[in-house]
Amino acid sequence: MVRVKKTVDYINDLCSSKKEEQQALGKVLRLKYEKWMETLELKNFLDFNNAIMGNKEEIGVAQFFGKFRAYAFEEHVYRLLKVKIRPSWPLRLFWGEKCLVWSKDGKNYAMEFDVSMGRKINAFVDPVIVFDTKVELDSARLKTAIASFAMLKLWKPKAKCVLVYITKELDETLFELAKNWLDAAFQLNLENNETEAFLGYVANCF
Repeated sequence: MVRVKKTVDYINDLCSSKKEEQQALGKVLRLKYEKWMETLELKNFLDFNNAIMGNKEEIGVAQFFGKFRAYAFEEHVYRLLKVKIRPSWPLRLFWGEKCLVWSKDGKNYAMEFDVSMGRKINAFVDPVIVFDTKVELDSARLKTAIASFAMLKLWKPKAKCVLVYITKELDETLFELAKNWLDAAFQLNLENNETEAFLGYVANCF
């Protein structure tokens, strides 16, 4: 696990703030985080995520706020896979590490995927399956995910590319078209909780 700044670090930043309001918010989020980590239930993660969203102004700085939520969802997917899926050695689970997408004449190019499963070869992951996670899936974010998946597929056609998202805010026709570049897509929210289907799909990839 190489993600440099994790969910708990954002919570610690709030708890150590000079502002009493941010300290109080940090303590609330810590309790919600601990509950989510203990249960790994989607409703507890969404409760944590909604608490971040509901205190956007208090948290401040758009980049801080956005990455806080994004990394939290990455962690939810990572923790689920870590507990529920046990790939056979030498395959391992990685969070925020670079996967090799091109190599020629001693030159390499790697891209960071939110979560991946594969083998670690020197500095890079040789992936069997990669996951792109989106809190809000809009057209721009979808196109970014597709571009990353397409580059990986050119180098490693058999690698599975999976999109995991909470809410979808885009034209349904574009989403259907995008499935030509996805091996699978799963929505994780209370109205459409595809967690079991997601875990079942990943388990069948090995």
